[in-house]
Amino acid sequence: MKHILHLGGFCVVNFVPPAHVHFFTTTTSEELGHHHLLRLYTFSANGTSYDAHVHHYQGITGIKYGHYHAYYGITGPPISLANGSHIHLLTGIVDLNLYNTSRSGALVKSANTEGLIVELHQHTYQGYSTTGFGYEPW
Repeated sequence: MKHILHLGGFCVVNFVPPAHVHFFTTTTSEELGHHHLLRLYTFSANGTSYDAHVHHYQGITGIKYGHYHAYYGITGPPISLANGSHIHLLTGIVDLNLYNTSRSGALVKSANTEGLIVELHQHTYQGYSTTGFGYEPW
């Protein structure tokens, strides 16, 4: 999207970079003999490979041993790639496993299949997103 402002015979063009998202997947650190899967799409943000934009994200981990963890965060700034696209670093610590919402029976099924871990704990995660996609044409 571009905004055009006419000032005293001059034309000033201000480009707003297109909005886009990124995908991210990784496994958490191993704690108490297990890890969790993270799969997420970032929230949309306007930006390019050469500015300092960031993306917010949130979600819940995959269920293991009858529990899951919530997580949320903000990506690092864009890391420019040779082809002009960019990626982001995501790093953080998931929340304590305080959640016991049934998730349509998945917690019970997991506990019956894998066992149940009730000890409070956290996991770390780190990795890089995919390149951006879902860009609106400008």
